[in-house]
Amino acid sequence: MYPSAEIVHWMKNKDSMSIIPAQVDIDLTNICNQDCFYCNSAEHRKQSPVQKHYLEYINLLDKLAGWRAHTPNSVGTLHTITYPGGGEPTLLPGYEKVLEHTIDLGLLTSITTNGTQLDKLIENVSADKIKKMAWIGIDIDAGEEKLYETIRRSIPKRSPFGRVMQNATDLVAIGATVDFKVLLNQYNNTKPDLIDIFECTQKVGVRQLYFRPAIINGEAYKFDSDILYELAEKYNIKLKLNDTKTQERNYTRCHQMYQFPVFCADGKIYTCCDNKGNSKFSIGNWDTGDFRNVWLSKLHHEIYNRVNTKLCPPCRPNLSNIKIQQIIDNPEKIEVLYI
Repeated sequence: MYPSAEIVHWMKNKDSMSIIPAQVDIDLTNICNQDCFYCNSAEHRKQSPVQKHYLEYINLLDKLAGWRAHTPNSVGTLHTITYPGGGEPTLLPGYEKVLEHTIDLGLLTSITTNGTQLDKLIENVSADKIKKMAWIGIDIDAGEEKLYETIRRSIPKRSPFGRVMQNATDLVAIGATVDFKVLLNQYNNTKPDLIDIFECTQKVGVRQLYFRPAIINGEAYKFDSDILYELAEKYNIKLKLNDTKTQERNYTRCHQMYQFPVFCADGKIYTCCDNKGNSKFSIGNWDTGDFRNVWLSKLHHEIYNRVNTKLCPPCRPNLSNIKIQQIIDNPEKIEVLYI
């Protein structure tokens, strides 16, 4: 609850201090080698098929790491950088140098990837550094090639499924924290297909299997969790089941707009991870000027006040927003800052 109490404390003292976001998402590219049927970035990629030079991200990271020095009268600490991908992050030439620099800066580093190019990370970054990463999440969605292609629709003619499994196996062998991620949907939510996923996970030996519902047409796919727990016990696999996107909202404003910016490959900063490419959610550019000067700008506050979350689809920051609103509604809970 500490980060939630921290942002509420800032909300009560906006006139006397700034706040530095706790987490930043960085999209390394808007190009992808797959065309997953559920992708929520497909339209953004189509509109902005851009790819920058990796050194621009090195410069961005240095500014992020120096945010405290730039804005000393601030609360909060930037501690986490995630590379989720508007496209496939490992397609950026030199992406492994960006990850290495993030690790070297002491930032908690993680990446979500389809895993097709992870061999470049293994070949160019030391195992000791890779093991410092919080996690490497590999989207598989299926435990065998045919269903994998039905869902993920690889653009190359030859399916990369075998290479993805080998890259995951090699990362596990050097001690990296690897998770397999599955978006449950109408194609893979049958017992035989789930068994394939669990058997594949058991064979590779990743840390855990992470399930969450696909969001299609603004609705979270409904599924029965009992079979997942049953299979997890049978195959002795650690299971993470994320249903936080669908928990009932107690808020009408997205408070996470002040804690969770998204730096996209089109050079813009978005306050919403589900509205990449939508100018209504952009507070400015990170690739020109100094983005730290547009943070908490008048435009930033206007976007926060304008968005009514009752109209938003299920989203990733939902649980954080719920916790923040609980403290706003119950001011005594801010005392968690002093425990």
